[in-house]
Amino acid sequence: MELIRITQDNLEQEHICCAISNNRDIQVMSKKEWLKERLDEGIVFLKCNVRGKCFIEYIPAENAWAPVEADGYMYINCLWVSGQFKGKGYSSLLLDECIRDSKAKGKKGLVILSSQKKKGISLRPQIYEI
Repeated sequence: MELIRITQDNLEQEHICCAISNNRDIQVMSKKEWLKERLDEGIVFLKCNVRGKCFIEYIPAENAWAPVEADGYMYINCLWVSGQFKGKGYSSLLLDECIRDSKAKGKKGLVILSSQKKKGISLRPQIYEI
């Protein structure tokens, strides 16, 4: 599966997965504007080359929007694989690339904020040690 990294150069033409509808939808425009501002802060939006929810979004924890104190770590905003893409190893592919990229950037590990309802992946803390 080919992975696509969203950049300033391809942001406008790429489907960003988590937003609905088309590029004229207010949710899509808002998300793309938000991403454009975050790219200089180190955010990575990496998606499988499919039209659907199959992506990971992460940023240096020092720049995370969530209240975390994790200097030197990478903060995962979202890892979402849904529908027809579930059960095909795409979550592992995306997470493995996040780990590889984080190591290359000298990060100590990964951080994720979860809740009681969404704790499935966060029950395995060893996957966040890089």
